[in-house]
Amino acid sequence: MNKLLSEIKIVPLLQEDLNSFSELTPDGWGDITLVYQLHYGQAYFFPIKLIHKKKIIGVAELILNKNTGWLGNIVVSKTYRNNGLGRVLTQRLVEMAKAKKCKSIYLLATPLGKSVYEKLGFIENGKYLFFKTTEKSITEYFSNNIITYHPKYKNEILQLDREANGEDRSEVLALHLEDVLIYKQEGEEKINGFFFPTLANGLIICNNQHAGLELIKKREAMGNNTIALPEACTETIRFLQQRNYKEYRQATFMYIGAMKIWKPQMIYSRIGGYLG
Repeated sequence: MNKLLSEIKIVPLLQEDLNSFSELTPDGWGDITLVYQLHYGQAYFFPIKLIHKKKIIGVAELILNKNTGWLGNIVVSKTYRNNGLGRVLTQRLVEMAKAKKCKSIYLLATPLGKSVYEKLGFIENGKYLFFKTTEKSITEYFSNNIITYHPKYKNEILQLDREANGEDRSEVLALHLEDVLIYKQEGEEKINGFFFPTLANGLIICNNQHAGLELIKKREAMGNNTIALPEACTETIRFLQQRNYKEYRQATFMYIGAMKIWKPQMIYSRIGGYLG
């Protein structure tokens, strides 16, 4: 192992690398290259690669939300696993985040990765639950309260997200605002929630249960039959179970530094494991 560690190097991931590491994707994950392609080149995105004998054998990324950081898609090639390389990649990301003055660092851990992160000082703070349904999804859903984006709603959208998530994710969200769907109860001044159909898993944030469930129905009608959200969302989980969604896996939410103040019950669908 010491010989292997002396032979590897960690360097920034280049744009020409984006289509050359799809085989690293672990079983049961979506194609990780899609995440890198979605965010590559943005000021908040810091991807790295692990090289051995000129071959990419691992990748990982840091996403900055102002003074907080998310680590994600920490993956090592099957033939190189169990050599401590996931730990090496994670350590490098933590160093990068701290160098950029992050007060808090977050990640979602698989069962296999949890012990690695615990040894690096990460603390558990609940779980995210994953659901899917094999039922035939509704093919059309319409509500007068679901409207398309207008720039006048931008600040309300970003404020709702900060309230729910406890972070400033405005740089990420700003790239997808044109496609966002908004829930606004007729006669009310302010919006009740939003749905980002083009942002990874399809983020839904709402300040009341009715709006959240209506946007889940809209999301389902657009072909999404899997969903992940914090375990604290008990009412939403009950709704999903009533619609024949079954839990199929879990991930552990972990952090280093100060734990954020957030309202997970406002989350009806997450962005992705690399950003909550």
